[in-house]
Amino acid sequence: MNYREELEFQLQKVTLAIQEVIEDTCINETERQERIKKLINFKESIIYKGRELRIELEVA
Repeated sequence: MNYREELEFQLQKVTLAIQEVIEDTCINETERQERIKKLINFKESIIYKGRELRIELEVA
């Protein structure tokens, strides 16, 4: 697996994690927002790393 594929795989995992947090009924709204914020920051850092390396990523 090359670096581009690895970054795309990480993006997919983060996107799925965000969806799971949104659908989780066991957490309160404040905790949900905090988790989503952290995951979005992680997703943005993956996208930034791809741009830094001049890799065109398919963002889900």
